[in-house]
Amino acid sequence: MVYLKIVFLLLLYLLICPAIQAESSYTVKLGTKVAWPPYHLDLKSGAAGIAVEALDCVMARIKQPYEINKLPWSRAQALTKSGALDGFFSASQSDKRDRYAELSSVFIPQIRKFYFLKKYFPAQLQLYSIDYIKVNFTVGARFSSNAMNYLKINNYNIGAEHLSETVLMRMLDAGRMDAVLENSLVFALMVKNKNRSMDEYLSVEVGKKNMGVYFSKKFLDLHPNFLTLFNANIPPCSLIK
Repeated sequence: MVYLKIVFLLLLYLLICPAIQAESSYTVKLGTKVAWPPYHLDLKSGAAGIAVEALDCVMARIKQPYEINKLPWSRAQALTKSGALDGFFSASQSDKRDRYAELSSVFIPQIRKFYFLKKYFPAQLQLYSIDYIKVNFTVGARFSSNAMNYLKINNYNIGAEHLSETVLMRMLDAGRMDAVLENSLVFALMVKNKNRSMDEYLSVEVGKKNMGVYFSKKFLDLHPNFLTLFNANIPPCSLIK
C-alpha cells in the first residue's frame, strides 16, 4: 500500500523553543490516522491539526527529527506492533496497545460521549444513564478505535462500526443504530461542517480519555532514555489545561 510520508523539519519551533539536547541522529517514524479533524488534518502539503502541532512542539524542544505516515488507523497500529513504525498518535490507553507499546504522558484532551438524535429519543437526558444505554440501545463507533474497543469490552449491543465518522453519522440519521460513541470535539466539528446544529442531538458523557503518543517497545528498547526526555518536555506543549 502506497502512503504519504511527511518529514517535519521543525525549523520554526527550533527558532522559538529552547532545546535541551543536541539534534538526534535518528528519525522517529510515527503513524497517524489520515484525517480526524480537528486533531489531524489531511493536507496535500502534509499533516496539520491541533494534535500534530502539540507533538511538533515537543519534538522541537528535544530537537528530535520525525516523520508522520498518514495511514488507516488500524494499519498505523499494526505497523507499530510489527516494528515497522516507532509509534502512533493520537491515542488513548488500552490494555491491548500496552502489550506492544508504551503510552507517553497524555497531552491531547478527549471527552467521549454517546450522541442520540433527539427526533428519535425525545426523553429527558437524565433518563439515559450509561447502564441504561448498555441494556436498551444499539450503539456504534469507529472501526479499530479505542471507543469501539471500549464498547466490545463492556458488552454493549453494537449496531455498527465503520472507518469513517461521516458514514457513522449517516447510519445514525438512518436509524441503523441508536447512538454513536465519539470524541466530543470531532463530533461537534462534523455537525458544524454539515451546517447542522448540536441542538439536534442528545449527548451522554462517558468520560475523559486523554491521549498521547504510543511508542513501540522495540523502539524504546533501542532508545531507553527517549520516553523520559519526551515526557519531561510535554508540559509547555500540552493542550490539557
